[in-house]
Amino acid sequence: MRLTLLRLLVLGLAFLPTMRAGEAMVDVAPELRGAWVTPDGPWDGRAVLLFHGMASDMDDAGGIFRQLAGDLAAQGIASLRINFRGEGDARRTRIESTFVTRLEDAAAAHAWVKRQGGVDAARVGALGFSLGGPTAVITAARQPGWFKSIAVWSSPSGDIFALWAENQTAQRALREGEATEDIPGWKQLTTKREFYASFRGFDFDAALAKYSGAFLTIRGSADHVANRDAEMVRILSARPASAPGSGTASRPAEAVLIGGADHIFNVFQPELGHAGRVRALTVAWFERTL
Repeated sequence: MRLTLLRLLVLGLAFLPTMRAGEAMVDVAPELRGAWVTPDGPWDGRAVLLFHGMASDMDDAGGIFRQLAGDLAAQGIASLRINFRGEGDARRTRIESTFVTRLEDAAAAHAWVKRQGGVDAARVGALGFSLGGPTAVITAARQPGWFKSIAVWSSPSGDIFALWAENQTAQRALREGEATEDIPGWKQLTTKREFYASFRGFDFDAALAKYSGAFLTIRGSADHVANRDAEMVRILSARPASAPGSGTASRPAEAVLIGGADHIFNVFQPELGHAGRVRALTVAWFERTL
């Protein structure tokens, strides 16, 4: 991607999770941990899976996913956020994940949620932040019916492998086997050829065209990732009328642009209000569409 995703996403890893009533650390699958948050009050079975961005962790930049989980619970919606294997650890300096393992972990998270007492499997949603966006959408394309509603924040789109063409770290890793980048204020991070190569053959747009549920994309106007959100909505609007759920008020496709917000919605500048707005928009979306 035009600027490295690493610089913007990993800064939030210094924010450690805070436990609260209704939150439990869980083993989702071997080597896959997550945080399961259920409402303190009445719960009708709605649940959302939260997929973090590249080189981040389950709480994501500035703890925004941890905060969102609390916001959702306050409105009667449960959530599971996971640490992708080989990636979701604030202490990790070498990324061992691939896009394929991300998809495997997303599938494991969905299976785990479906097994939980009280969950309504017909009212499960997904949220993907940055690289979590393609993770959610391609999972939905592979498994129609898993997600009634999806939201993505700052998501890349199109041919995912092609997006790494202008990323110097990615190109060096593809040539030499691995590459290390010095991320000021945090640490050095090493990524491997296998990580970048694993994106070959995955196309966000083609996957989105197979998805029949509700869809929301939110982006800041100062995001370094190309804004193709109008194209995302067009793709969904072009679904055949015979597609399950398409063309109905219960399966909307919408895009929101937050003026002045950067890729991570300025989470370290709360006074700007961008991070609070993206959380509020997302909660309202899932309230309406799950």
